[in-house]
Amino acid sequence: MKRMDRLDFFHAKTQRRKERSPLSFARRVCAILFIFILALTSLARAEEPSASATLSSDSTTLDETVELQITIHGSRKSNPPQLQVEGLDIRYSGASTQVQMNNFNVTQSVKHTYVVVPQKLGTFTIPAVTVEVDGKKLSTSPLKLTVASPPGGTGSTSGSATADQPNAKFAYAEWVLPKTTAYVGEALPAELRLYVDQRVQCQLSQMPIFSGDGFTAQKFNQPQQRQITKDGRAVVLVIFKTAITPVKPGKLTIPAAEINAIAVLPAKRPRTPRGMSGMDDFFNDPFFAGAFNAQQQVVIRPDPVEMEIKELPKADRPRSFSGAVGQFTLETKAAPQRVRIGDPVTVTATITGVGSFERMGAPLIGEGPGWRAYLPSAKFKADDTVGISGAKTFEAAVIAESPQTEIPPVEFSFFNPSTEKYETLRGDRLALTVEGAAAPSPTPALVAAATVATPTPAATPQPSDIQYIQLDPGTWGASFEPVWRTRRFWLVQLLPLSALLGLGGWQWWRTKGTGEAARRGASLRRARQIALNALSREKIPTGDFYDAVIRVLQIETVLRDGTLREPSTVDAETACRSLDYETAEAVRRLFATHDQWRYAGVGSGNEAPAIYPDQRQQALETLQQFEKSHV
Repeated sequence: MKRMDRLDFFHAKTQRRKERSPLSFARRVCAILFIFILALTSLARAEEPSASATLSSDSTTLDETVELQITIHGSRKSNPPQLQVEGLDIRYSGASTQVQMNNFNVTQSVKHTYVVVPQKLGTFTIPAVTVEVDGKKLSTSPLKLTVASPPGGTGSTSGSATADQPNAKFAYAEWVLPKTTAYVGEALPAELRLYVDQRVQCQLSQMPIFSGDGFTAQKFNQPQQRQITKDGRAVVLVIFKTAITPVKPGKLTIPAAEINAIAVLPAKRPRTPRGMSGMDDFFNDPFFAGAFNAQQQVVIRPDPVEMEIKELPKADRPRSFSGAVGQFTLETKAAPQRVRIGDPVTVTATITGVGSFERMGAPLIGEGPGWRAYLPSAKFKADDTVGISGAKTFEAAVIAESPQTEIPPVEFSFFNPSTEKYETLRGDRLALTVEGAAAPSPTPALVAAATVATPTPAATPQPSDIQYIQLDPGTWGASFEPVWRTRRFWLVQLLPLSALLGLGGWQWWRTKGTGEAARRGASLRRARQIALNALSREKIPTGDFYDAVIRVLQIETVLRDGTLREPSTVDAETACRSLDYETAEAVRRLFATHDQWRYAGVGSGNEAPAIYPDQRQQALETLQQFEKSHV
């Protein structure tokens, strides 16, 4: 009985569960639907779209950057706004999106991040930014940023970049010169020094660029670098060495050479979010040392330096002065020391010292009666990195035209800026034995008068009183044959014919000679015009420029003399005939400069350096003086 009651109870309970199951399932479905509806309602009630802008700090210094964030709430898509403020370098670094759910409230946003690099001191306003989200235009509030000087420093430094450069504090440059007063043509060693903050990574993109009127400069050599302390700060010193040469008198200014570099500036690290103080160690990890640095192109220019350039004195200027300025010594030698008349002797003159080797012309070699000298070759060997100290060797072939016992001493003159006077060096007298007799001078040959025996005329027979009758016709030759058929007639006609042919040939020779001279003159004038056209090219290599200058001088000399010589045979002394002293010296310097570039082997071709404007101007002025002297 009790067992049956239990079974009935169990059966009834099971039956009730079956009856309640559909209802419970329905309730559960309704609850899920209710939650889903609430979620949709929450999404529908998400916050309205808005925009905001914040700075990681509202004040900074020239050596620190700040972070700008523009956040668009209520949207996950937005184009980054464009920002541009004078005095600030604002660079876009990236975007991030965020979605949050709190009590069934879903929020979403997109954040645009910028790095702001100050370029100069002052207070700057970042204007309001307008963005468009779902057809609505949203605006941020303007922000203000104050840029102050870093502790212990000022906002501007002598020799630093100009205000439009973002490196007015991290790096600056200056010229270091031995003096600020010099003479025209005096080579001065110069250093361009660059100081870079030790905290800044700086890499040169190219060698410094020097350009200016009134000066020529040697090519900058590879820089020297070391760490020093300047004004209480640790800096990296980079030294570029060169040599500058003034080419005209007056008050001149050394222009600011440009130093182009790429600097990696330390940026200010982002602040650690609240409640995440443990992240400080994460951001300070050396692995992220360069993650917040800003790389930018910088141009550093030193302050210009004023110089007083004096003109070389014209009084007491030696004949052998060719433009060298400095302090020099002279050494000479010759080989061989025993020759015959007409054999060449090589004379070597080595000039050693400190000065303007680039402007140095050849000394006087083989100047004396009984000697003939040819144009010398030149070779320079520098003892320093800028080319103002070393030795320049000239070699020239000289020929003795008569018996000699020594070679005329080599003469070299230069201007010494220390004593402010011209100095003349003369080489040793070089012993030489010249064998052979001098060529005899041509004398007219004596013509012996030939004694011509005069034939004794035959005795004329004395006429007798009785003349005998002559029976033969004799040698009179008269006959009835026409005269034009006789040989004597034609022989007589040959005389005027020969004279006529001779006259015609003389006229033809004279016309031919005149035409040939005219054609030659026209050809020389065309060649001169081609050389003048080459001189007008803007970026003509230095060697090609001086080739064209010398070509014009040689052609002008040939046209002036009216000779049939080739222009290439005209040397400096031939071109300087009948010129005044100043013009002749200028022409000699042109020939010497041309020889220097020709033997240097680096003045021609597309890779060769272009002629400097002041050198071009001086050469053209010399050509004008040369032409005026023969008008």
